[in-house]
Amino acid sequence: MIKKGYGKNVLEVSHNEYIDFIRIGKLCELVFVRILSNHGIECNCEEILVPCKYEHRKGSDLILTHSKQEVDIKAANKPFHKRLLVREDQFRAHIHDIYVGAKYWNDDKINFQGYILGKKLKSITPKDFGHGRCRHIFLKNLELIEIFIQLCESSKRVK
Repeated sequence: MIKKGYGKNVLEVSHNEYIDFIRIGKLCELVFVRILSNHGIECNCEEILVPCKYEHRKGSDLILTHSKQEVDIKAANKPFHKRLLVREDQFRAHIHDIYVGAKYWNDDKINFQGYILGKKLKSITPKDFGHGRCRHIFLKNLELIEIFIQLCESSKRVK
């Protein structure tokens, strides 16, 4: 059981599903950090494995060193998940500069589909997909992750 001070099950799913949701999200973040590192892209991710004591983390788990842009990884972790989703309460608590959409298939297969800027996601009307209102975009409509990598490799701001 996760004790008080280590997050809140805001989706109100079973405890096991909640733990798996956290595990998959953290796995996707760590794999993305490794991909960045393999491309020579530095990031600050000192807090990536530190549990958030509050309902929402203020700030980012991952900050690009060259541009100081905050990155939030969002994992679509079920076979039928086709969208990057950010709960509206989480989005309002802290809008990140960049959201990266990951498609988790299993622990050995994660596809990073692309990215969207927080300011663009802000223009999208929230919709309820079953667990509360969310900002959303289809994974296939994200900017290509290759563009993200190229911009970072060139020490340019992701735009």
